[in-house]
Amino acid sequence: MGTVITTHRGMDLDALGAVVGLKRLYPEATVVLPSAKGEEVSKLLEENPDLLEFVNEEDFKGEVTRLIVADTDSLSRIPETLKKRLSEGVEVKVYDHHSGSTDIPGAELNFKEAGSTTSIVALLLKGKGLTPSPLEASAMLAGIYSDTGSFRYPSTSPLDFLAAAYLMSVGANISFVKKYLPAELSETEIDVLKVLKDNLRVVEVEGNRIGITFARFDRHVGEVAHLVSRLLEALRLPALFAAVEVGGTTFLIGRSRTPKVDAAAALAELGGGGHHEAASATLKEVTAFEALERLEEALRRSVEPLKVVKDIMTSPPITVSADVTVEEARKLLMKNSINAAPVVDSAGAFLGVVTRALLDKAIYMGLGGEPVSSVMDREYETVEPEAPLSAVEELLVLKGQSFVPVVKEGRPVGVVTRTDLLNNLYREELHRLSTFYSKRLSSEPKFRNVKHLLKKALPRELYSLIERIGEVAQELGLNAYLVGGFVRDLVIGRKNFDIDIVVEGDAVTFSKEVAKRLGAKVHTFERFKTATLIFPEGLRIDLASARTELYRSPGALPEVDTAPLKKDLMRRDFTINTLAVKINPSEFGRLIDFFGGLRDIKERKIRVLHSLSFVEDPTRILRALRFATRYRFELGRHTERLLKMAVERKLFKTVEGQRIYHELKQILLEENPLRVFLKLDRYGVLAELFPGLRWDREKKDLFEKVRKSVIWHKLNFPKLSPDTDYHLVYLLALFWGEPENRVKEYLAALTLPGKEERELLNLLKRARELLPRLESADRNSTYLSLLESAPEELLIFLSAVSPPEVSEKVREVATRLRYIKPLVSGNDIKALGLKPGPVFSELLRRVKYAVADGELPPDSREEQLAYLKELVDAVKERNNP
Repeated sequence: MGTVITTHRGMDLDALGAVVGLKRLYPEATVVLPSAKGEEVSKLLEENPDLLEFVNEEDFKGEVTRLIVADTDSLSRIPETLKKRLSEGVEVKVYDHHSGSTDIPGAELNFKEAGSTTSIVALLLKGKGLTPSPLEASAMLAGIYSDTGSFRYPSTSPLDFLAAAYLMSVGANISFVKKYLPAELSETEIDVLKVLKDNLRVVEVEGNRIGITFARFDRHVGEVAHLVSRLLEALRLPALFAAVEVGGTTFLIGRSRTPKVDAAAALAELGGGGHHEAASATLKEVTAFEALERLEEALRRSVEPLKVVKDIMTSPPITVSADVTVEEARKLLMKNSINAAPVVDSAGAFLGVVTRALLDKAIYMGLGGEPVSSVMDREYETVEPEAPLSAVEELLVLKGQSFVPVVKEGRPVGVVTRTDLLNNLYREELHRLSTFYSKRLSSEPKFRNVKHLLKKALPRELYSLIERIGEVAQELGLNAYLVGGFVRDLVIGRKNFDIDIVVEGDAVTFSKEVAKRLGAKVHTFERFKTATLIFPEGLRIDLASARTELYRSPGALPEVDTAPLKKDLMRRDFTINTLAVKINPSEFGRLIDFFGGLRDIKERKIRVLHSLSFVEDPTRILRALRFATRYRFELGRHTERLLKMAVERKLFKTVEGQRIYHELKQILLEENPLRVFLKLDRYGVLAELFPGLRWDREKKDLFEKVRKSVIWHKLNFPKLSPDTDYHLVYLLALFWGEPENRVKEYLAALTLPGKEERELLNLLKRARELLPRLESADRNSTYLSLLESAPEELLIFLSAVSPPEVSEKVREVATRLRYIKPLVSGNDIKALGLKPGPVFSELLRRVKYAVADGELPPDSREEQLAYLKELVDAVKERNNP
């Protein structure tokens, strides 16, 4: 009874098949199986009790003189009870297909390069003339099918086919195999697979992209290795490693499809084993997170590097000096027949990049004499010579850079173009990748369908209306798209019903046809190729032709011409505003992203589309800071540099004041304008727009008080809110305490509409006059007399700027006192003997004030009438002494 056959913990079908075959080779042996078995193994043994006589490791009490180990070459993976019985006198034989070595002391290794250990054992049986029973042959065939992925895994060898053919010839049943192979996933397996997918992250090791994931469970969830293989196939990664923690033990499973990543070598450092493409390890009392840390260290030591950037770069690069003019830089690029080049300073240090398209645009705008450093792209990403090629691939293919500067110690030493990448990196795979790159580098955008988001976000009638407009567009042979802030907010998840539609064609003609068919009113603007539709339900939709805009000088209004959608979106201010959704029925809901808007929303970045964006339209500076504040995004590094440069060059002086005021008004209508103004101050915009303005702690506190007063007003007076100009309240706060002549200069520069300017100056004047009188008032009637005719904007501001006790009285006037209505009227005064006249209003006001001061009850007509009689008698006595 000294011979024992065993296999590894987490026993799979291949291990079982090998054990069954080895039992034929060593019929006198006792089979000791590990307690941890795969679900398919447990099921097969339970349903076929005659297949194999065995004991579980915890039940084994005998001695071991010879140990036969199947499907593992690692000492750490065999059952503990057998490991403890190993001594110098114990003969050990290992049958395995994973690697050509073993760490079991003194073991004789029987190794063949095959996809399954069962294949090796089956061919040994054939060679020795030992024929397994049909049931045994079926179980062994299941092991071969399992470990070769039904002969689909790269590790599959001719030995596997020969072994399978032999087993079929002695009675193996393919239906038996099918029954126990993992086919459709169970609900538990689907849950496990989802956890593994959700926890996946991709790391780069020596240029190789390797997936790493984990899962943690309180109870056994069955065999997981085949799920890791499925996930690898689905993700099409070069390699994938998973750490699955169950009850204090972590199982590491590795799968590889590249010769650069040896799964067995990586897991061997962690006490595991296997072969190049599939390996596993078991770590007791180790969490999944600790196991992954060890794994990543092992991968860094075992993974072979791919080619690096210096192997394919063009060197030395042609560079442009930062102090040459835009015109000179353009000539240099044309002379060398290149479209882009790194820009360097006098010491040769890398500063940025210029492209011919950028230089052409700058010259067109009259900037040919400016130094190239003023228009270059500073946010161009670079790589080092030792960087993996995947870094270049990401920049060229995914981020759309025209080339990648290679920088070492701050100096450009080469460049990598798309041609370099294709010709050098993928020479042998060019045919396979040509399709991939044609998709990536064509003008086709990334897209997905957001129809479900539209249905969820829009009221039913508006959604239906958009569908009908799309149908009209398709009937007329036009493409129509939702664009702008609505699409941006749809993706972000923010409510927005401000609908803009762009048409590739004549929007004016199209809008007239839509109005005719859908019963809407239409207002057209031929010069700008735009129109507005107003529907009977009150819905309003703006339409425009897809167009380009040419700016003849900084800050000028653009010249408009029709263009395809991509050109139209290219003129937008920021990438997050370049998303579009097609509404033609054939592709309704298709979201189009030419410029990485989805990526920037995900990364929470505000980025301009080109380096001259703020030069073309400096008001974009105000929008950039407004959006960054509203969405809690950050400015991209290059965008931030361009913004600072535009402010330093005082480009706001090139813009009409009313355009600046329009953007300021939008800021003041945000939920918290103070946060935007803090950014305006930080970037020097506030000082540029309002030179000499006091912006101190007191002014900032006043802005915050105004914000709270605005919220109070909106909550208490929802019916008054639509007609209240809240932005004027913030302007009162902004100009509070400033000399009157300076305020008038600010307003003149902003060119406010005449009515609005007069209203603002009047509110400022009344606030200055009322505040000291309110502070000295001591009766409700005094507050009421001062404020009962005050507009809403003035009440809101006074409640913010006044001391706390006065603020409370202002709010009491707004919420209660001004709504007091005496229970007596002019008819009562006539009945008391007075003839109608101006005195009537005065007498009723005095009754109202008496109620406000608590001298009369608000609900007693009798007492109010008695008081009114006293007042009338006094008037009579005064008139008839």
